[in-house]
Amino acid sequence: MAAGNHRIDLTEGPIVGNLLRFAVPILLGTIVTQLYNVADSVIVGRFIGADALAAVSAGSPVMSLINLFMIGLSAGSGVVIAQRMGAGDMDALQKAVSTIACLTLACSLFITAVGLAVARPLLVLLGTPETIFADSRAYLIIVYLGTTGNMVYQMGSGALRGMGDSGWPFYFLLICSFLNIMLNLLAVLVLGWGVAGVAAATAAAQLVSGIGILLRLNKGGYGVRVSLKTLKPDRKEAGRIIGIGLPAAIQNVGNSIAALCVQSSVNFFGPSFIAANSIVTKVDDMINIPVIALSTALCTFVGQNMGRFRMERIRRGVNASILSLTVLGVGMCALLIGLRGFFPRVFTADATAASIAADGILIMSFQCLFHGTDRCLVNAMRGAGKSVVPMITAQFGAFSRIPLAWLLGVRTVDWHGIFLALLIASFLRSAAIAFYYYCGGWKRAVQKFERSHADG
Repeated sequence: MAAGNHRIDLTEGPIVGNLLRFAVPILLGTIVTQLYNVADSVIVGRFIGADALAAVSAGSPVMSLINLFMIGLSAGSGVVIAQRMGAGDMDALQKAVSTIACLTLACSLFITAVGLAVARPLLVLLGTPETIFADSRAYLIIVYLGTTGNMVYQMGSGALRGMGDSGWPFYFLLICSFLNIMLNLLAVLVLGWGVAGVAAATAAAQLVSGIGILLRLNKGGYGVRVSLKTLKPDRKEAGRIIGIGLPAAIQNVGNSIAALCVQSSVNFFGPSFIAANSIVTKVDDMINIPVIALSTALCTFVGQNMGRFRMERIRRGVNASILSLTVLGVGMCALLIGLRGFFPRVFTADATAASIAADGILIMSFQCLFHGTDRCLVNAMRGAGKSVVPMITAQFGAFSRIPLAWLLGVRTVDWHGIFLALLIASFLRSAAIAFYYYCGGWKRAVQKFERSHADG
C-alpha cells in the first residue's frame, strides 16, 4: 500500500483537521500501551505469583528510564525527518534516514553492553530483596538483550511520524502488544518459563515490531531505504538528531528521576497516602493522553512547515492547538471536580485512601487549565529544532517539586501540600516556557534554523 494512503501532508490543507487526524493514532497508541502494561502485570501476578510480580516490578524503574530515553531520542529523528520531508529534499531525507539507522544500531549496542554490565550492581543498589534477586536479574538481562528491537521500533516510529505517517507506528504497537500478551501466556502457562519467559516474550514482540517498522520504511513508498548499503552516517545530520533528541531524552529521564525523589515526601505520610497518590497519578496520566497526542502531532506539524518556511502557518497551528487544548482543559477540569469522588472508588475500596485521592484530584484538576499550553510550546520549539531550552524549563518544573513537596507537605505535616507542589511546579514550568517563547525564543529558533539551512 502506498505511503500516500497513510501519510498526512501537514504543510497543506486544514490545520486543525489534519492535526487531529494525525493525533488520533498517537492517542490510541498511548491508551494501548497503558492497557498492555496492566494486562502484563495481571498475567505475571495471577499466573506466576506475587514474588514474580515483585521481581518484574523491581526492574521496572530501570526499564522505564531506558524506554523514556529511547522515546526522547526518537523525537530528534522525527523532527529532522519532518523538516527534510517538508522541504521536499529526498536526498537529504535519505541521508537523515541512513544516519538514524546508524545511530539506532550504535545506541542499542551501547545500552545492551552497559545494561548487561550493571544489571547486578544496579539491583544491589536498589536494595532488591534476596528472594527475588535472581528473577529480577534474569528479567533485566533478557530485556537488555532485546534492546535493539525496541530501539529500532522507537526510532523508526519517530521517522515515520516525521514523514506524516502516525498510523503505521500505531498498527505495529497494536501487533506488538497483542503478540506480547499471547507470548506471555505461552511462556508462563505452557512452557513454565516464569519471569524469564515474560522477559523473552517482551523482547520477541519488540523485535517483531522493529522488523515491521523497517519493512514499512523500505516498502511503504516513502522514497527511502534502510539496508547495509545505505548505512552511511552523516556527521551534520547526526549532530542535528542528537542535538534535538538528547535534550528530549534527558528531559524524560529527569522527569522520572524527580518523581522518584518526590516519592520520599509521599512515603512520609504512610500507606493510605501512598495509595491515594498512586490513584491521583493514574488519573493524571489518563487525562493527559489527549494533550500528549495533540502536542506530539504539533511537533511534526512545526517540523514539516519549518522545512517549507511556512512561518505564518506554524503560528496559526500553534495558536489553534493551544486554544483547542485550553478548551479541552476547561472541560476536563470541570469533569474532574465533578467526579473527584467517583474515580478513587474505581481503584480502591479503602475509604481513607479514596478520600485523600478525591482531594488530590480536586487540586490537580486545575493543572488542566495550562498544561496544554506548556506541552504545545515545548513541542513547537522542539519541532523548530530548539530542544535545550524546553528541556531546561521542563526540568525546572520537575525538580522544583522536590523542595516544594518538602516545604508545603513534610515541613507542615499536611499531605495537601504534596498535591499543591505538583500544581505549583506545573504552573512554574508552563510560565517559564511561555515567557521564553513569547519573549524572543521563537524568533531566535527561526533564525537558528535559517542559518543552519543556509549552511547546508
